[in-house]
Amino acid sequence: MSASTKKVVCPRCGQDWLRVVLLKQLEATGVMCPECDALWVGRPPRKDNFDDYETYMRRHFRPNPASSDELEVVGFFASDA
Repeated sequence: MSASTKKVVCPRCGQDWLRVVLLKQLEATGVMCPECDALWVGRPPRKDNFDDYETYMRRHFRPNPASSDELEVVGFFASDA
């Protein structure tokens, strides 16, 4: 992370930093809060536009969202300061 970027706190819960995640079986990238499991795929993180991780995965026919082969944390989500 460069000096011109900063970590972003979760807009839903305010309790943790957002992470960039790879939804491996769906071959998709998203942003997720490890504290409240809010997930954003294909849209910027805001308080009013998140999906719950487990709900999102089940909606996409992934019955075991907690399985280690479903999610990979890539790093912190950062914004330009």
